[in-house]
Amino acid sequence: MELAQLKYFVTIAETRSFTAASTQLHLSQPALSYQMKHLEEELGTRLFDRKGRRIALTPEGELFLPLAQSVLLRTDEAVRVLKEHLGVDVGEVHMGCNPTVATYLMPEILSDFRKEYPHVRVDVVEGDDVELQQLVQQDLLDFAVVTAPGSPQTLEVIHLGAEDIVLIASPGHHLAGCQSIALAKLADEDFVLPIPPFNIRVHLANACRAAGFEPKVIYRAGSVEACKSFARQGLGLAPMPGLTVRGRDREGLAVIRIEDGLTRDLNLITGRERSISRVAEALLERVRISVSEAMAYPPRGGAEAERTTLSRALER
Repeated sequence: MELAQLKYFVTIAETRSFTAASTQLHLSQPALSYQMKHLEEELGTRLFDRKGRRIALTPEGELFLPLAQSVLLRTDEAVRVLKEHLGVDVGEVHMGCNPTVATYLMPEILSDFRKEYPHVRVDVVEGDDVELQQLVQQDLLDFAVVTAPGSPQTLEVIHLGAEDIVLIASPGHHLAGCQSIALAKLADEDFVLPIPPFNIRVHLANACRAAGFEPKVIYRAGSVEACKSFARQGLGLAPMPGLTVRGRDREGLAVIRIEDGLTRDLNLITGRERSISRVAEALLERVRISVSEAMAYPPRGGAEAERTTLSRALER
């Protein structure tokens, strides 16, 4: 019996599908079936009941599954401990964040992180606040960046700062020359808004109602970049987090501050009872520094300052 066979068996059992397991394992279905046939022959029992495309574990398969999972976990742990003893940082980090942080900050953070931890795998899960908090509470994520932590009694919360929400428009828009504007003056303007999981639409709607009007939403799109493209073409004003219009990301756009001071908080959350690995702590610290520094809008010192912010902060 080989460890690879145990991994194949566990993957099939967890996905309940040879097709899905084949895709996940990057192994052809005939090869996967061949390996499972040999495993069953070696064990002297069937592990799966195959009913067309559907499969189910036999009673023997149900008994064998937690044992196989335990062997794989113990093997991974043994490799991790040995490599740490040898001074090689290994392991996995599972983090979550909203789409803005994932798109506009994480590539730079991970590029820097990889230089010091080249053997560590990082999973970045995008989602809204509710989804990410649930995953942290279920210990499926080491940490996450959210706007509004809803269950602080079960979470450790680090406030990273308040991010400006700004308006972007085409350079030809009649408001493009404005450095800033009050929301009350925008009652007749067309807006472009992102759809879930982007919660910026909620911030704008609440602020506009407080200013005495409902925003006139003409277009909605499923990504920040799509909203920016719509605004760039003159289709309306798009409220955007300040992180999305730093440096090159603001090219071809007019950026207008909102005088009413519309902002959203960013927070870093971890499970109150959960201890995370050393490499997860290292990535968490880089995320904390990078997001906190990026809260300043417009960036101090221009594009070059943006590129050096994280490295300087880590040197302190």
